[in-house]
Amino acid sequence: MSEYPRLIYLDEEREEALKSYLDTELLNHSAERGPHVDDLMRWQKDYWAKPTSERATFPFTGAATIIIPLSAIAIEAIHARTMTTAFGIPQIVAAHAVSSDWDKAARPVERFMDYELLVNMKFRRGIGDCFLEAEKFGTMIGKTGYEKVVKTAVRTVGDEEEEFDVTVRQGATFFPVPDARFLMPHSAKDPQTAPWCGEEHNDSSYDIMLMEEAGMFYPNTIIDKEGDENDSKNWSKLKGWVNAVYNMGFSEGKKFEENQQTLENTQPVFPDTIDWVEIWCGFDVDGSRKQKEICVYYHREARVIMGMRYNWHSDLRRPYRTNVYFPVEHRWRGIGVCKKNEQFQREVTTQHRQRLDNATLANMRMIKVSKLSGYGPREPIFPGKMWIVDDMTHVETFQLGEIYPSSYQNEQATVIYSQQRTGINETTLGMPQVGTPGTATSDLARIQEGNKKFDFIYANFKEFTNEIIMDSAENIQQFGPRSISYYSTVEGGDLVKQFFDLPVGLVRNGLVIQLKAAGQQQNKLLDRQNWQQIAAMLQQYYTGLIELAMPLGDQQLTQTIFYKGMAAATEAMRQIFESYDITNIDRMIVRELEGKISAGLADAAGSVTGGNTPGVGGNITSPGMDLLSAVSGQGAGNGASPIAGLLNR
Repeated sequence: MSEYPRLIYLDEEREEALKSYLDTELLNHSAERGPHVDDLMRWQKDYWAKPTSERATFPFTGAATIIIPLSAIAIEAIHARTMTTAFGIPQIVAAHAVSSDWDKAARPVERFMDYELLVNMKFRRGIGDCFLEAEKFGTMIGKTGYEKVVKTAVRTVGDEEEEFDVTVRQGATFFPVPDARFLMPHSAKDPQTAPWCGEEHNDSSYDIMLMEEAGMFYPNTIIDKEGDENDSKNWSKLKGWVNAVYNMGFSEGKKFEENQQTLENTQPVFPDTIDWVEIWCGFDVDGSRKQKEICVYYHREARVIMGMRYNWHSDLRRPYRTNVYFPVEHRWRGIGVCKKNEQFQREVTTQHRQRLDNATLANMRMIKVSKLSGYGPREPIFPGKMWIVDDMTHVETFQLGEIYPSSYQNEQATVIYSQQRTGINETTLGMPQVGTPGTATSDLARIQEGNKKFDFIYANFKEFTNEIIMDSAENIQQFGPRSISYYSTVEGGDLVKQFFDLPVGLVRNGLVIQLKAAGQQQNKLLDRQNWQQIAAMLQQYYTGLIELAMPLGDQQLTQTIFYKGMAAATEAMRQIFESYDITNIDRMIVRELEGKISAGLADAAGSVTGGNTPGVGGNITSPGMDLLSAVSGQGAGNGASPIAGLLNR
């Protein structure tokens, strides 16, 4: 396993120039991104749909405070559909061998990448957060990288205690990056071509200590080293800065998270954290007037560079990938459901509150009593009570409002507008249709039309996933897998090792094996149906070929068709078994046929010995004659071909 790439050190002049550059850029960007973070917090509140007060006092005490969560209804339906489509089966990665020499390695590479992503990198949770934020706010941002976490253990050996370092985590990683924490100038359109990009981090002092011990940061970043107390180099650079940023409020991303904590009522009492930024940029590190791609870890408030490295990726890519829910022309950020539903949710909420308040007032019967009736304000009221009054007008009931049926129609009209904008209606929610139900044909047509919008959106998600998969594969190639024993213990591990030992350009560009997200064409649920249909077509194809070849009397041609048919039938059954995730497939198929088929094809390709040259009416003398007769049905008493039964199985 590899270590972190080496740290680089600057002289005082270049270090001060880098700090000034970062301070200026971060200050300018903080001013321009403030309104965008405010939008995110507003949409966050719309999704949470938490009333500002539990009990209203206007227009009367006890008025309705409910918020109709139109955005949440649409987002949760879309997210469930997206995650089910992407993770409905345990297969995440689809590998396609470009060269026939790597056909046998494609499936082992698929299994290895699925294991790394799902088990080691916890890919499902991370990519789900990216998808969910895109559905809410319009933009998904992900980051691939490498981590190493080292802890110190103490064990008793004999009569003495020994301490040693234990690497608890090491390997490729994937993390979702919140939009509120992502840093990039608004004038840029892509993290790969931007002047600089990065993200805000917020970690405890313990996390910073673990990262320093693993070699991510400079020594003395947070850990005090032994030495002369007067020597500033022996003091931690960030000593005294714990909690400072929380009180000063420099972090825009932290405001977004604090807003979510307020909605959840989960605010921490003692936020023992340190805020720092990770910036990828080009900078002249040696005064050569030539910018070099670097990665800087910077504590902005203390003006401390915690660590710095050259960009370690072979193609100098930056680790951030972005995509959108619904695009905006010429912009890298997209539109999410919260923005689409922003005005409709407020309108429906207002109309619904008015309707509830109107019904409350309309059903609130009150009693007016004349001063001359002799009854006071504390007069008890109960069914059957008799009121003795001098004048029949002294005691009367009245109501404060009337019920207006049109208010419900107005509310439903707004809901329809919202459904048209988001594409989520009662059909996609699995609810019964409002009004007169339509026919099954009309419902099917509606579903098909609705799927077009979802398919367009899912294509963006799949494109984003493809980039993350390729970046993860490149990180695994550079730093190695989390468990190097995979290569020697798992079936096909040697083929996986050969693939990742290739030059990085062959892996990145997919010149040997193409890696991409398993989509609708790679979905095993569809594979089952596809291969069952293919098996039937293979039966017809090879049976027809044999019937056409028999009158020719060409032994070489017929034998070739026969052996190819057995190979095709065996491969079809293997694919069907794999689509059902069957284990121990080799115990159920006739694996021994592979060698005999290869030998038979080689024999059929050789010269025909004995007898006349094969042709119409020629003599055929070959050990394969009996098999040929069986295939054609001769001597069996019927015209059925055994290959048909093999393919049907």
